Amino acid sequence: MTKVNKKIALLWAIPVLMVAAGLGFWLATQVAVKTHQSASNELAVQQSKLINKKSKVGTVLDSKQPNVSAASNLLDKLFTLDWTIATQKEFDAKAKQMTPYVTQDVVKNSLDFKADPDKMITQTGVVMTYDHMDFLPNSASAKEVKGKVIVFVKSHLKDSSDATTRFVYNVSYSPKTNLVTQLDRIGTYQLQSDSSVL
Repeated sequence: MTKVNKKIALLWAIPVLMVAAGLGFWLATQVAVKTHQSASNELAVQQSKLINKKSKVGTVLDSKQPNVSAASNLLDKLFTLDWTIATQKEFDAKAKQMTPYVTQDVVKNSLDFKADPDKMITQTGVVMTYDHMDFLPNSASAKEVKGKVIVFVKSHLKDSSDATTRFVYNVSYSPKTNLVTQLDRIGTYQLQSDSSVL
């Protein structure tokens, strides 16, 4: 082949190679998209199964342990009020909102009902949001439900990302009065970053 023919062949080969490379990239992208879609669909199916299973567990708990279920529901309401705080005003008002769910002993003795004379929310600018709780009952009868609760609270300062704090409580609930009779915050719980223990 002459030099001119080689140049012409090269000029034709470059677009052909570019088209082939583009086609290869497009095919690889399509495979990745389909793989991602199937993984997403599988995840959605698993999530749906988990939600149905959780719903069935809740229904079984309601029928087998109605007092435990009632305690869990009331504690969830109480901790939503207790740990969803965006301003100092909300913090100062939370005790009044929580009072209908607890006995007067709890109002007198629980840390969660103490005033904040230092105005810590105003000073720090922290915003807290109740996320969820894990209720671990250790005894249940017609008179009283007792257990521990781990409360998960997300908090952040202005533009920073959320941090999760876990508060641990000893709690008691009276099915007769539908009131929390003990609300003792005993500390915070730290989860190590080693996910193998989960």
